[in-house]
Amino acid sequence: MRTAMRPAARYLRDAAVFAPCYVALDWASYIDPVGPFNITPWNPQPAVAIVWMLLGGVHHAPAVMATIVVADLLVRGAPGGIGITLAGALILASGYAAIAAALRALLPADAALRTTRQLTQFATWVLAGCAAVGLVFVGVLHGAGLLAADGFARPWLQFWIGDAVGILVTAPLLLAAADAARRRALLELARRPESLLQAAVLVAALWLVFSDALGNDPSRHFYLLFAPLIWIATRAGFSGAVAAAAIVQIGVVLGMQTERGITVPPVEFQALVAAFTLTGLYLGMMVEERERAAEGLRQTLRLAAAGEMAGAIAHEVNQPLTALTNYGRAARQLIDGAGGADPRLPEVIAKMLAEADRASDVVRRLRDLFREGTTRLEPARIEDLLDAATRVGMQVVGPRPIVLATSAEPGLAALYVDRLQIEMVLRNLIANAVEAIGDKPGRIFIEARHHGAGQVRFVIADSGPGVPRDAGPRLFEPFRSGKPTGMGLGLAISRAIAEAHGGTLDSQGGAHGEFHLTLPSVAVED
Repeated sequence: MRTAMRPAARYLRDAAVFAPCYVALDWASYIDPVGPFNITPWNPQPAVAIVWMLLGGVHHAPAVMATIVVADLLVRGAPGGIGITLAGALILASGYAAIAAALRALLPADAALRTTRQLTQFATWVLAGCAAVGLVFVGVLHGAGLLAADGFARPWLQFWIGDAVGILVTAPLLLAAADAARRRALLELARRPESLLQAAVLVAALWLVFSDALGNDPSRHFYLLFAPLIWIATRAGFSGAVAAAAIVQIGVVLGMQTERGITVPPVEFQALVAAFTLTGLYLGMMVEERERAAEGLRQTLRLAAAGEMAGAIAHEVNQPLTALTNYGRAARQLIDGAGGADPRLPEVIAKMLAEADRASDVVRRLRDLFREGTTRLEPARIEDLLDAATRVGMQVVGPRPIVLATSAEPGLAALYVDRLQIEMVLRNLIANAVEAIGDKPGRIFIEARHHGAGQVRFVIADSGPGVPRDAGPRLFEPFRSGKPTGMGLGLAISRAIAEAHGGTLDSQGGAHGEFHLTLPSVAVED
């Protein structure tokens, strides 16, 4: 029995919170009523009903209907009589429940607005739903003869805009408060000094719009509010836009209540608030989507970098492991053949320890790179880099009939680089050359030469088809790949590594493939 009572108790608890909030908002927004039924140009209370049913379910519709009846009795005095009050409450509760049901089917389970698509679905259903509810509601009043003096168009337009603006401004704020991530973002905004300055600028712009200095038509100067809106939305995203819309709506309501004799109809001003709100929400949402896309791209590049470095790491670790295996076998043979007294045994064991240290160093550098983004710069002779390129290149070439050759101008200064990363760049360029040549006989040539003052240029040329000159710059854009299984990230990462070392990486258009890797050289004493 206790278990069956829990949903009912929760329902009553939620209704006890919802009803006073709805009535209080209905009372606070009771301004510039139209007709005997007192249709107002700003209605935030439907947002509370829709969000409640959106998050909790449309089974709350009966409580919404009862609350609408109470609000009509307390705020408006039920001018159409109890029959019209009940009919109007049924229409409104059913319409709000239909909007909530449609949004529940379109939005995620937590009803959070996180994409422009979701925001578009939300705005579309709110605008269309409010128009349809207004047609039925105002149509019933008009049919009952309660709007004879005002006709049909003006009350319906005021109802539509009033409900739509109230929901567009209030519902995103309520949904943000219900979502843990959005709630944290709003709290962080409230603690930022920049947010306080933004709010102050927005309030100052509101005061200027409604001040006597600009005349009795604030709508002519409403554009002044868009400058701080752009600032807020671009800096604080969707959460900032939600807060800005709420501030402007409250400011407009207060401004319209001044004793200045403003000649602009409130419904016209509310249309401007709707445009302001939608502009801010979309701008803020696009800013957040851009940030998420940028973060996703950074994560993809990090993963791609890990994949690209895996080949270089495999080579670097495989060499000492192979040496360890050979030295271990030699040590065992020496022990078996000389009873452990062979004088060459300490030397073999020392080499084993050195290779183990080398493998450990490679793994440690990889960990530091991906944990902290740090690199280990060390002196690297040109000859050693070319030897490493040859070893790696032969692994990439495999059984293909491709000749790999290297050369270096005499007198080249050593480089001060992260060898692992530079070898990865050379490996990637060699792999691209192999892909370009294919299975046909070919040649890859790597040459190191002087280039200006204090620079060394590696020229990686191949006999495969070259890159068109106009396509060269696009080669280094992420996700552009000519390989069937490529991700188009190898050259982008390679250029990023070259630039991180203070160098460059470019392609040279021509009949055959050719890349230039330029790195600064540092004189290092042997």
